[in-house]
Amino acid sequence: MRCKGLRLLCGSVLSGVAVGYLINAYWAKRQKVLQQQEEKLQDHYWLLNHWLEFKNEGKTAASYFEDMGYHHIAIYGMSDLANRLMEDLEGSSIQIDYGIDRDICCSSARISDIYFPEDELPKADAIVVTPYSAMESISAMLKSKVDCPVISLEEVVWSV
Repeated sequence: MRCKGLRLLCGSVLSGVAVGYLINAYWAKRQKVLQQQEEKLQDHYWLLNHWLEFKNEGKTAASYFEDMGYHHIAIYGMSDLANRLMEDLEGSSIQIDYGIDRDICCSSARISDIYFPEDELPKADAIVVTPYSAMESISAMLKSKVDCPVISLEEVVWSV
């Protein structure tokens, strides 16, 4: 009888340890995700702050594209940052020919021609990647499809 109780106690302790381990692993993973989200929001803050600074000085992102000789561009990632870029380029000599997004249906873009990344993409002078935190993977995928430079929005904004 004592052995059975001892086994039951050991089983309970081991189960508790296993549950504790799983809870710990879950929270560690959750903490990492939250930290990555915080870093992304902080990067967005600094990018948008710099963008506002040069806007207040009367500058636009168009100067970057003009200096680089890019007059026809495409934008990858049809979200709020893409909309800010389109607004900034309004009235400039820079033409946004089309957008690219994995989820065209949920896009918040204000552009009519949007392609999936898998589509055959029309010629452009450059493609601007607005989800710049994923620049490496997006650039690698696009460079196998296009013959133009693939640049991040971060590069554009910090170059003005």
